Amino acid sequence: MQGTIGVLTTSKAHHDQLLAQVDGLSVGTVAPHVHSVVSMGDRDLTRGRLPLGTDRWTTIVRPVETDRRALPVAAARNLAAANAVEAGADVLVFLDDTVIPGPHTLERLLAAVTGQDAAEEPVRAPVVWRAPVLDLPPLAQDELVYPLGRLAEIALPVGGTPSLVPGQLEVDDRWSLFDGACFAMSAEDFDRTGGFCTDYTGRGLQDADFAEVVRRAGGSLVWVGGADAYRQPGEPVDQEHQARHAVRHAQVWRQRWDDPPQHPWLARLQAEGLVKATDLEERVGSV
Repeated sequence: MQGTIGVLTTSKAHHDQLLAQVDGLSVGTVAPHVHSVVSMGDRDLTRGRLPLGTDRWTTIVRPVETDRRALPVAAARNLAAANAVEAGADVLVFLDDTVIPGPHTLERLLAAVTGQDAAEEPVRAPVVWRAPVLDLPPLAQDELVYPLGRLAEIALPVGGTPSLVPGQLEVDDRWSLFDGACFAMSAEDFDRTGGFCTDYTGRGLQDADFAEVVRRAGGSLVWVGGADAYRQPGEPVDQEHQARHAVRHAQVWRQRWDDPPQHPWLARLQAEGLVKATDLEERVGSV
């Protein structure tokens, strides 16, 4: 099968989850050519103190300039992609550091990107190939690691994720719901998008913004059956940080698209009383 895979991961302070991801890559039916990891202010990761290396692929760990107030997720993803392409990758698989790939995740994403599988509906470049991501329950007190052979059995269903058979491709037009936890693109298509907008810092609308770039370029968002991946539980997100990022992200969106953002994340924060509609209309300079 043609295509050289680069797996791209950005990380901070998720050491156990990142090591579980490497374990998942190790048992996959297809191995990557390179694992490009970007440290977002994680000293141990930057200094090579985590046993991420293997003789099955090349591991690259590099830092990105980081502000303590917000993680540079967008900039880190762009750097991870650039490092992977420099190392020879032409198929880019983006994985959040809490995500464990399933045994066939890379195999099925590679088949989609390289045209081994064909969608029933027309697909136009640039194409974002999405893997269904299922949630894993917390580890039991007597468990140290997840059982890699039973992830599909113990995973919890996630709303909005289609149930597809391996090799089935389904075009999706719900652009604002795009989640960058696990997806793939050809290096050529990713380059055409210009990458993630680095005006976004912290987590929030950077994924929806990227999907908007692809939409406006006439591209496609496609689910890939059989590419299931699994998200490990993370720590609770600080509500104050969420609210601050929401205000900033909403204003960046307005500046870029001259339109108010419509996103479930913002709607939830407003429903919970964490932000007000007027907060999202303030000028960027006042945030």
